Amino acid sequence: MSILQTTCCHSRVFSIRCTLVLLFLVSCSTPSVCLAEGDSLQLEASLVLKKSIEFYSTQARHGGYVYHFNLDTNQRWGEGLASDTQVWVQPPATPTVGMAYLKAYEVTGEPSYLRYATAAGRALVYGQLKSGGWTNSIDFDPKSNRAALYGNGKGRERNYSSLDDGQTQSAIRLMVALDNALKFQDPQIHESATVALESLLAAQFPNGGFPQVWSGPVSSEGDVLSSKSAGYPDYDWRTQGRIKEYWNMYTINDNVTGYVAETLRDAYRVYDDKNT
Repeated sequence: MSILQTTCCHSRVFSIRCTLVLLFLVSCSTPSVCLAEGDSLQLEASLVLKKSIEFYSTQARHGGYVYHFNLDTNQRWGEGLASDTQVWVQPPATPTVGMAYLKAYEVTGEPSYLRYATAAGRALVYGQLKSGGWTNSIDFDPKSNRAALYGNGKGRERNYSSLDDGQTQSAIRLMVALDNALKFQDPQIHESATVALESLLAAQFPNGGFPQVWSGPVSSEGDVLSSKSAGYPDYDWRTQGRIKEYWNMYTINDNVTGYVAETLRDAYRVYDDKNT
């Protein structure tokens, strides 16, 4: 068994990390560093990459993915056990897998990888909330308790787009990259990316910060903190003065603003839109 095969089969739970390792080997461009054994290693990596992606793609549900599944492929997990109608948005799920497929397509030119990435994008199109972003998962059963208020009119109740743990950011980055790879010729993908970016910018506070979640545009009436000086609290912050519904306030936890900045940078590079 080769080192590449060992990498894929060592764990009892198959993960997209296997694919990412192979992508690294395929995309290396310095023979003395990455291809010490000549073109044979690159060929082996390409073949195992194709085998891995072909297998991994069979685990898609409606084009989307979860975090893990066992090698018997009879159980799937996101944050907890997932049903056959559920896929996850929060990394390392559907957007992460879609980006891996796009990278594989970029490196190899294999058309099937772009098809798989597009299918992942379509899963995100279905699960895009009415508020323009995404929550941590998508349920294709509109009667499920996990289904949210999707822009397509299916689902129900919950309409909070989330920036927690890179949920909406990772989805936008895939949709923008996919839109670019498809040369902006897929109306659904392009519209999804555009709506998501417009909704994200509408959720930005005047001071540049972002809330953890939003259901619509934030207030444009000045900066809530503009009249307050920064400083240490004069109370025990662990037990007093806690802000209710902190998720509606400026959030830096889990690199929210940093990840948003990277997302907007990607969008600017693709669309050359100074508004982003």
